[in-house]
Amino acid sequence: MEDSRSVCLAGNPNVGKSTLFNLLTGLRQHTGNWTGKTVDPAAGGWTRNGVRYRITDLPGVYSLEGGTPEERAAADWLDRAAPDCLVVILDATALERSLRLALELRARSDRLLVCLNLLDEAERLGLRPDPAVLARALQAPVVCTRLDRRRSAEDLRAAIEAVCAGGPFPAAVSLPEGSSGSVESSAPEGFSVSEGSFAPEAGEAERKAAPSPGGMTESYALPGLSEAERLRVRLVQAAGIAALASPLPPARRRDWDRLVLGRFTAWPLVLALLFGIFWLTVYGANAPSRWLQRLFDLIGEQLGAWLSPLPLGLRRLLLEGVWGTTAAVTAVMLPPMAIFFPLFTLLEDLGWLPRAALLLDRPFAWAGTCGRQGLTMCMGCGCNAVGVMGCRIIPGRRQRLAAVVTNALTPCNGRFPTLILLSGFLLSAGARRSAALTAAWLTGLTALSAAVTLGVTRLLRRTLLRGQEGRFVLELPPFRRPRVGRVLVRSVLDRTLHVLGRAVTVAAPAGALIWLLANLRLGGAPLLGALAARMEPAAALLGLSGPLLLAFVLSFPANELLLPLTVLITTAGSSLQTGLGEGRLAELLAAGGLGWKTALCAMLFCLFHWPCSTTLLTIRRETGSLKWTLRAFWIPTAVGIILCAVANQILRLV
Repeated sequence: MEDSRSVCLAGNPNVGKSTLFNLLTGLRQHTGNWTGKTVDPAAGGWTRNGVRYRITDLPGVYSLEGGTPEERAAADWLDRAAPDCLVVILDATALERSLRLALELRARSDRLLVCLNLLDEAERLGLRPDPAVLARALQAPVVCTRLDRRRSAEDLRAAIEAVCAGGPFPAAVSLPEGSSGSVESSAPEGFSVSEGSFAPEAGEAERKAAPSPGGMTESYALPGLSEAERLRVRLVQAAGIAALASPLPPARRRDWDRLVLGRFTAWPLVLALLFGIFWLTVYGANAPSRWLQRLFDLIGEQLGAWLSPLPLGLRRLLLEGVWGTTAAVTAVMLPPMAIFFPLFTLLEDLGWLPRAALLLDRPFAWAGTCGRQGLTMCMGCGCNAVGVMGCRIIPGRRQRLAAVVTNALTPCNGRFPTLILLSGFLLSAGARRSAALTAAWLTGLTALSAAVTLGVTRLLRRTLLRGQEGRFVLELPPFRRPRVGRVLVRSVLDRTLHVLGRAVTVAAPAGALIWLLANLRLGGAPLLGALAARMEPAAALLGLSGPLLLAFVLSFPANELLLPLTVLITTAGSSLQTGLGEGRLAELLAAGGLGWKTALCAMLFCLFHWPCSTTLLTIRRETGSLKWTLRAFWIPTAVGIILCAVANQILRLV
């Protein structure tokens, strides 16, 4: 049996922990240029020379003595485990903030390894941190890493293996060029160096904290001090160590936050970014969707030849039902996602998303939650299931449930094709319109969905989810140049194909059911037509038609099925029609009685109705509660019913 060693990665949020974890293990944990990406500990490892190194990536925390879910998770894990190597990752651009946690971890373990990370960013700011100072202050080996060099992962792996083996530490302490390595000569006034640790020379609590030779781990624990005294001492110690290790001031740089967060520029920039993303998505997805549908039609012809020995009914069920529906969903869904997700991920990697959360914090605070819900709402624009999973970053349980339940009020990628087509009945009575006008309309609809989300969230926080919860704390990361290659891989593999796979999984059986309903007869008429006629009275109250309301119900597995289903029902066809252009699809809908008033109500109901099956399954898994899953179904549905009924009555009066 192979030998085993346990390793733990700890550090502040947004110091590159998850990126280093991925480099060490070869895994693909989701990373981002904002805090809170790692909420639950992630595990991985590697094997070398018959030894298995099991590594755990803890959530990013600023302290182990706080009350946030991330701090409790990290402290509980360290209480249960005694790792053979405890790696604390320091931000070379913000040493003072990182060192408080390093001092706490040093008190817990004498198997500490200090990783001085983000040296590339420190160099751009004119900072030259001295690892020798850190090594003497923390009495631990230091390894320097840069996220722009893969060699850093090998250096860190070698240092970890050396600590697990008990030393020596090859190249664990590396001095930057021009560093003298002198500690005592550069000590600031009021500080002294004692046995490699820094202790202030004034104050009763500080005198109690002075380390004694020999019991280094115990002295770092600051025995005999209250929690408040320990906090004050560590803050002073961290400031002193940072002053010694990185004395140069940061270089002056352009402050982009004045533009991004400015009083008069912030919201226009947000709307401009939304408009740009929607325009690129709408304009860029049309041609690929047509090409993809043609490819699927050719594959369908080949499948028909292969399935020719099967009975006619079964062959039509597989080709027109299962394959036709799956191909239609994929052709409509894949191109917009392949554009939207990379654009969204680029903004995330750049560092814009946490600034959007900061802007949204004030309105969400009015609603009773925090700006982090704004991040999950942005994720929901790509896929509501992804947005629901993103709600893990919200610390309070009530706030998290409010975000989960209201995420379906944000229009997802599957609803955009429907909204794009229906906008033609309002903007130009079915004529061809520009992508810019459609993008502007979608931006307005997104703003409406955000306003409704705020209102429903406030109502939930004052009724079902009453109670005070923690404050909103979010560190603004620096703007970083997006890593385009990694962004493309992550957005395509982790998001686009992942979401598409789940949609196809439910689209295939849904296609078989739809084909059966379209081909089964009741009194000589298709069963779909009979069901649509039964729904006509309820649909009339909402300003919809019977076929439209039935299409909403049957598109529960995937929102992309809505308009093809409406055409199937209104034309009494036997299978979903694929390869229809936007103009032809609009003609068929208009021939079935769809006018601008019905289109307006249909757009409202498309914005606000029940989540798709994939999102509901995700809600059930994330909340662990059937009750809240049902509420997540009925609350957005009730909003859509009320808005459609009110709009229908107003339109009748007008």
